[in-house]
Amino acid sequence: MKQTLRSFMVIVLLGTASCGTQADTLESLTAGSKPESARSEKIFTKNKEFIYAVSCYDDQRQLKATDTIALTSTGAVWESDSTQTKIGWGSRMANKTASTEWSGVRENTVGVWIHPPRFDRYVILRVSPFPEVKLPFVKGQEWDWELAVGEQWANPAWGVWKGDMLVKSHYRAIGEQVVTTPLGRLACQRVAAVSRCSQGSSTLNLLFHPRYGFVELDYQTIDSKILKIRLLSAGVESKFDGGEYFGPKHSGVSN
Repeated sequence: MKQTLRSFMVIVLLGTASCGTQADTLESLTAGSKPESARSEKIFTKNKEFIYAVSCYDDQRQLKATDTIALTSTGAVWESDSTQTKIGWGSRMANKTASTEWSGVRENTVGVWIHPPRFDRYVILRVSPFPEVKLPFVKGQEWDWELAVGEQWANPAWGVWKGDMLVKSHYRAIGEQVVTTPLGRLACQRVAAVSRCSQGSSTLNLLFHPRYGFVELDYQTIDSKILKIRLLSAGVESKFDGGEYFGPKHSGVSN
């Protein structure tokens, strides 16, 4: 009788442990559906680096170019706007980020809004919807945002204007979507946006995750071309300089 009772208790304990494991797995998969109040840490902290792969398509949907870019967060206040954290976008070459363009991200209890990359070919994103998600995420929620874009951002290839041009953007929270990424299966929040101005219109479909930020950014730009930006990795920025470390003073060889 005692042996039977002990066996029963072992089965119950194993069943409880199994349920706990399944709950933990589901918790990690559905983390994206948690409200903002449940997130204890910010995404864009000091020395955080996000690496993205970019695919560029022409207006016939033919792949024309690929790129790797990096977003680096400094954790410091951006000098141009004290409500934003300073970030840098730049091309990623040989595991190093070159020609960093500085801007900002606003991250608080009501949402996350960020400047897209705007260097080199990405300058066209100045007249596209800026990535934004409202928190807590509510399916069907809509909002508007507008930006005056100066003529210094104009480009004869897709738009020329004088003075400031008003770009009006409209956003809609579409719902949650689980996607497979290099970081694993992530439960993300999807937002669709459209921008309109005197030069035309552009769209953005984005996926946001509360731990990794903007996981996917799919643009149709004002010139009807497509930019697909996909998050590859997120982690602490590497400050290691192999060339400097393995230089003469560390090589054990005297000059």
